[in-house]
Amino acid sequence: MGRKGRIVTVLAGIALVAGIAVTAAVAGHQATPGLTATEIKIGGTFPLTGVASLYKTIPVAEKAYFDYVNDHGGVNGRKINFEILDDSYDPSKTVPLAQQLVEKDGVFAVFGSLGTAPTLATWGYLNSHKVPQVLVATGDSYWGFSKKKYPWTIGWQPDYPGEAKLYGKYIAANMKNAKIGVLYQNDAYGKNYYAGLRVGLGEAKVKIVDAESYDATNPSVTQQILALKSKGADTFVVFATPTPTITALVTATKVGWTPAATFINNVSSNRLFLLAAAGAGAKVDGVISTSYTASATTQQNLAGVKLAQSLVNQYAQGDGAGALRALARWTAAAVKNVANDRRRVMTPQRQHAGKNPTRASLMAALHNLNTAKNPFVYPGIKLQTSAKDNFPIEQEIMIKWAGGATGDWQPFGKLLDHIR
Repeated sequence: MGRKGRIVTVLAGIALVAGIAVTAAVAGHQATPGLTATEIKIGGTFPLTGVASLYKTIPVAEKAYFDYVNDHGGVNGRKINFEILDDSYDPSKTVPLAQQLVEKDGVFAVFGSLGTAPTLATWGYLNSHKVPQVLVATGDSYWGFSKKKYPWTIGWQPDYPGEAKLYGKYIAANMKNAKIGVLYQNDAYGKNYYAGLRVGLGEAKVKIVDAESYDATNPSVTQQILALKSKGADTFVVFATPTPTITALVTATKVGWTPAATFINNVSSNRLFLLAAAGAGAKVDGVISTSYTASATTQQNLAGVKLAQSLVNQYAQGDGAGALRALARWTAAAVKNVANDRRRVMTPQRQHAGKNPTRASLMAALHNLNTAKNPFVYPGIKLQTSAKDNFPIEQEIMIKWAGGATGDWQPFGKLLDHIR
């Protein structure tokens, strides 16, 4: 799907509709779970272990940022207590952990939890208890289109089906003779990506010669790759999490399949992952994806990139620090892409939610985003939500890999709008 010190005074530059601040009395915060005179307690579920554990740096980076905020006075004088729980990317584990966060640990909000299936497994429960489930680390369209039924849930990154539509439109316009082979995760995450691809292709969807699925708990994809090769596919589209994506790219090379074009979804396109694939023998030059964040390696002079590097160096410690420094060495985007940008929104939203915020005032703030000044997103991208628009980011840039095992992503074309 990575998230990365930060200057509180430039936190995302978000302008919100005036009047969001609540008028709660001092006693008011005592009645709000997770909120005391000195602390705001939040928590989330993440795959620290298991098949999607390459994402484990996300909560580490998020905590590093919150630690920075705490060292600089917190939010309206309150320190942020961020609880991280391991669900191993397994919805059956996510459910009791979400219940623990609400009923035992008493969090103010569930923040940044990762994964489509885990989020789907818990949003009914969290919404029924009116607990904010905010800036979830999944770009599925559910979080944007279901605001009326699930008003306590909001996403962050661009919409997965919308992203897949971009690939479909690109193939239809530029690869007239393509024979498309698709590899996708056999759950809502992968199926919705695949559905978006077909919509984007339009009449060209007949060019799909085969679509193979894999189970998230069994990342071996050799049989699927062989099947795609045997069907004569020459355009490879991968909708997977990082480990199966790396495996797919490596396996394709090892079995002698060299598609003319390869597309991978952006949650698996971190530079670290492509370097890992290339290091294991995959041919990665020409692979195409999308991005919505600035590049820490090709845009090093951007303020957000410098801040991400500073945060990693100062606030990431222990095992997480080693992982984050590795990410920063190859690309601080691994830190920044999937953590800092959401955190940069979450902290000021608590500020704009009022001196004594409530869960409702937090959601009101998140439903009134309007800024083009977030330093971590790709230049020109705007964050915007409203009472009728629950999609914070709807722009992306296409990127292509060049330089092989020591290469990097290069943007091409114009910034694309209305991604959903």
